Amino acid sequence: MTDRFRDSLGHNLHRVGQLIREETAKALGPFGITPEQWQLLVATAQTDGLTPSELGKRTLRDKTTISRILPGLLKKGWLKTEPHSQDARSYIVKMAPDKVKVIEETLEAVRDHFTQSVFAPFSKAEQDMFLSMVVRLRDHLEK
Repeated sequence: MTDRFRDSLGHNLHRVGQLIREETAKALGPFGITPEQWQLLVATAQTDGLTPSELGKRTLRDKTTISRILPGLLKKGWLKTEPHSQDARSYIVKMAPDKVKVIEETLEAVRDHFTQSVFAPFSKAEQDMFLSMVVRLRDHLEK
């Protein structure tokens, strides 16, 4: 019998997403953060001073997930909060100044891991083509 999942583009994309998360976790292990935490940290490093709602929109995470992840990052000293100047019910999330360089190190570690392990079977041209197709699919789905 044919493995229907093996020939399913949707199933394979989902499975690759799961495996990519595992590979990202391997690269981030030395930094003591999860891929989900890292996603919030990178978003904050790119645009410092976001509300939790804005972080959720940028990372495609719901409010519950953001509320679950943020306390751990605050406790570990990755992030800090400040009162929101225009909304007393909200707050602003900022990167701890001493962690900005560490975030750069995590980006390098993930990039290096993916270059050496994950994408090793593909040529540079294949990687570029794959990225182009994935970005096009993402743009289509985010409309």
